[in-house]
Amino acid sequence: MTMLIRNASEILTMNAGLGVLKNASVLIENGKIKKVGEIKSDKRTNVINAKGCVVCPGMVDSHTHLVYGGSREDEFALRVSGVKYEKITKAGGGIASTVRMTHQATEDILYRSAMKRLKNLAKHGTTTVEIKSGYGLSTVEEMKTLRVIKRLKKDSELDIVPTYLVHNIPDQMRRRDYIDLVIEEIIPKVARAKLAVFCDIFCDKLAFTRRESEKVLSSAKKYGFGLKIHADQFGDIHGAYLAAKLKCVSADHLEYSTTGAVRAMKKAGVIPTLLPGVTLFLQFRKKPLVKTYRKLRCPPALASDYNPGSCMIYSMPKIVSLACIIYGMHVEDALLGATKYGAKALGLFNRIGSITVGKQADFVIFNIDNYKKIPYYFGEDVVRYTIKKGRIIYGKNS
Repeated sequence: MTMLIRNASEILTMNAGLGVLKNASVLIENGKIKKVGEIKSDKRTNVINAKGCVVCPGMVDSHTHLVYGGSREDEFALRVSGVKYEKITKAGGGIASTVRMTHQATEDILYRSAMKRLKNLAKHGTTTVEIKSGYGLSTVEEMKTLRVIKRLKKDSELDIVPTYLVHNIPDQMRRRDYIDLVIEEIIPKVARAKLAVFCDIFCDKLAFTRRESEKVLSSAKKYGFGLKIHADQFGDIHGAYLAAKLKCVSADHLEYSTTGAVRAMKKAGVIPTLLPGVTLFLQFRKKPLVKTYRKLRCPPALASDYNPGSCMIYSMPKIVSLACIIYGMHVEDALLGATKYGAKALGLFNRIGSITVGKQADFVIFNIDNYKKIPYYFGEDVVRYTIKKGRIIYGKNS
């Protein structure tokens, strides 16, 4: 199948910065990018007239918790009335609340609700998404969630990257015993069933220590998993330094990470991943060192961290807006974070994340005439088409 996206006002190639091409076109053949620039169409080509539009690589959401049961609006009401997230967690809310509701849901219920969420992601320009487990906290329940993600991966139009997340300590279980269960049983079973690409762990003062996290991730590495880490969200326990030591693919959150940790991640090739939706939802005053990332030339990825407790935002264009508004990121850096560096945070930049000849034809076409309007129109839906592997998976004519 051949498609031509013709005469776009701007094409953001994400090569050498944004790599903006004016009044340019993209030719697609067999789901891949064939040519970029000035291209003539013929009668055999399916043509999208992109005049007045911005063409961007498909958005890459490299951190989500998309499969879960129930909802936590009561906790949201408590937080906005002044109750701290840490207090809610210690009272049996937070992650533990979603764990209980996810246990009660069948695989079919989890599958159907997550599939609806995936369709919403596509409407907002996301073409590749990572999905974590982590609301199981037992062998049976973690495997259940990962089987749901496998079904979604098979049936969804989006590319899905599955991650096994070691999220929290189950109620009524000693820390040491749970770490042993994860290392001796869950990781080997997930590996044998080939249900995850990455292993992630919540390394923070509310969850696992740096020593526990290193033990788990080192074990996962032996089974062939790529490594990710939730690091330094609620305090600096040197999670980002651990990411550098273990050469994790990405380290996420990073609100309390220091300048030294940023240098260590840059040297180790770790992709820092920032989650401004969580900063908004949890009303954090502490923010990651965005100016330091720019100064040290250690560009971060952006992701939604869509989950029922701390971020119900799945729209990556809105995450780009929030990165600019809350973190003070430059528009260009935010757009690169949602595409190029999101792809790098999943180890997929050889295939997606830029508009480059030979790469997968994943695009979002915005119904605006310049890229600065993507975060500017925060309250409007400006996605005209979402294209995956050269095929329109969402579109509207107006």
